[in-house]
Amino acid sequence: MPPLGSDMYEAIGRSRSPERRYVMSTLIDTETPAPVAVGKVQRIFRYPVKSMTGEELTSCEINESGVVGDHLWALVEVATGKLANAKNPRKWGHLLRYSAAYIEEPHAGGEIPPIAITFPDGTVVRSDQPDVDELLSKSVGVEVHLSTMDQTEATVAEMTWIGEILGENNFSKLGSSNEHGELQIDFDLFGKPGRSYDLGDLHVMTTSALEHMKSLNPDATFDVRRYRPNFLIDTDESGLVETEWVGKNLHIGEASSTVVMNTVRCIMTTLPREELPLDRGTLRSLVKHNTRLVEPFGDWACIGVYSNITATGRVEIGSVTAVSDAVTDETGEVAPA
Repeated sequence: MPPLGSDMYEAIGRSRSPERRYVMSTLIDTETPAPVAVGKVQRIFRYPVKSMTGEELTSCEINESGVVGDHLWALVEVATGKLANAKNPRKWGHLLRYSAAYIEEPHAGGEIPPIAITFPDGTVVRSDQPDVDELLSKSVGVEVHLSTMDQTEATVAEMTWIGEILGENNFSKLGSSNEHGELQIDFDLFGKPGRSYDLGDLHVMTTSALEHMKSLNPDATFDVRRYRPNFLIDTDESGLVETEWVGKNLHIGEASSTVVMNTVRCIMTTLPREELPLDRGTLRSLVKHNTRLVEPFGDWACIGVYSNITATGRVEIGSVTAVSDAVTDETGEVAPA
């Protein structure tokens, strides 16, 4: 099936959705609005390899494309040239039981250091050992090649769409039935070159959102590790507070970014990892309580937000997080924060 190309993704920046209209309608001002503190950084995460469990950090650097070292690696399926992605759980869901960590801390502008990958059985391999692809392929059960994103032309990944939970939207209409009778969508990544994430430079969630969803469905296992954000912000307000940040500037520690969209959720968030069980109830609850219009995709269950970097810097546990209104220039585009 042909992959979803860049046209739909480019529309995110041009969309006249309520999320985008907030930015476009902001009046030009000679002074940048003062940021309002909304919380502090409680947890920091980095995921060296796409769809594998990553590292929890006490501090990190932010460069022009996100957390330094985040999503720099991926497994590429040799037979298809596609990126291994747990959004197709039948083939790749077990990748979440693998974990990856850097041998030494990566730095902005420096060479990418090797990573160590821990298999579910405890075996540890390094990215710089000559038989790494052979060992990974044998363990994963599919012939794969471990690559940094700047060394591969692969940009297409697969998603299995669970229509009985998620319903139908513009994105699902691009799918077709695979050999298992599942609705499969092949899509191009929208991350910046050299990164293997799907959308947005940074992925941010709040403690308020998690607690709110837990209160709506106490039996579901709402855990931040299901959602793989870079930052979990400890906030005092109640409810899905980050949904109100779309179209605004987000300041975390020394770094700033513009919040571009709510984070859309899929079957991957329901899969088991670490001690967390399979739990479809988490996704059903998001569908019920936080389905939002996310153009150009249409209605989609969400939690968390994506943002794009406007200023680089360092972030630590306890760093103050603040939000400010975006300012537009004469063209109607958002001025840097």
